[in-house]
Amino acid sequence: MLIFNIIMKIEIDQSGKIEHTNRKTIIAFSNSNNGAIVISGNDKKTVQRYFRSIGKPRLFIYVAFVALIYLLIKDHVKNGDQVIVDREYPGYESFIRKSLKNLVQKLSGKDVTVSIWQIGKKSTAHDLAWKELKMRVQNLAKRVTYDKVIAVIKKSGNI
Repeated sequence: MLIFNIIMKIEIDQSGKIEHTNRKTIIAFSNSNNGAIVISGNDKKTVQRYFRSIGKPRLFIYVAFVALIYLLIKDHVKNGDQVIVDREYPGYESFIRKSLKNLVQKLSGKDVTVSIWQIGKKSTAHDLAWKELKMRVQNLAKRVTYDKVIAVIKKSGNI
């Protein structure tokens, strides 16, 4: 009996930047399934205060972004999957790519490939994130609180 491990391409997009702590951020994914998470501005401010308290305020945006992506895909990713993150933070792409790959491997035991590309407005992930942020049409986004984000960050060893 042959068992095939189907490698999936998972696209990730963000609406509402993490650094804009006065409003929520939606991060969505699409492959054969779709999903999204939302974090409030107040929860992002708490995560930002955590980074300030440990003397690493400049890492807030990028490490929080990686932690949120992990929380989004952790139950959907399999060995060999290709995770494609929309280009959000030029200049930090290598850090984001390596950090996400290491985080998935460390906390989920899965080996994935992480790429950063411009996924475009025709992506299902973009459409889902944008609609959740602007129109609240689908309400598929699962709420994530600051304590879950900080717990992942502490486990990651990135800081």
